[in-house]
Amino acid sequence: MKKLLMIFYIIFSLFFSVQYSFALDYSPISTNQKIVAALNSLDSINRRDVIAILYGRNATKKPIRVMFRDLAVFGYQDCEALTVRTKNNGLVIYISNEHRGASPECIACLIAHESQHHTFTNSRAEELRAWVSETQAWNEFVRRNKELATSSDPLAKRENYIAKIRAKGGVQGIQKLIATNPVYKGLN
Repeated sequence: MKKLLMIFYIIFSLFFSVQYSFALDYSPISTNQKIVAALNSLDSINRRDVIAILYGRNATKKPIRVMFRDLAVFGYQDCEALTVRTKNNGLVIYISNEHRGASPECIACLIAHESQHHTFTNSRAEELRAWVSETQAWNEFVRRNKELATSSDPLAKRENYIAKIRAKGGVQGIQKLIATNPVYKGLN
């Protein structure tokens, strides 16, 4: 009986260690070290919902690539990140080159936000879902590392600003932010 339990334990341990090593292979999403660190950050706060969307549990059923890019090429030089449909009906999340030096946690929040745009419903409801996802991630990061709340990084300042709006006004505070933002003026 002890041998059987020992064999079961070894097989069980090997099974989960092999699965865990596959879970950390982000190459279908990105090979950029900073982005991989951001993805690991999302995993560390149990945002596997975002990771699953990136791996293909999305409207395209394909992995979503994530990379840094000059967003001025698309006419979005004032945006932090952007989700774009590719020619082969896939998706790419472009994060502004300006944020290459941002913390993995800040980049992870942008990824959490942009991952919600996989449906391309182009609505205020989709935008609300994206902003809520972003603030949920940021609040968890700050809960685990209070120093993020005092960071002088421009992206951290953005995250702290949005988190304060949500803390004061709840989801309705985010809805007001979206309603008053000219970028979202044409959304349903």
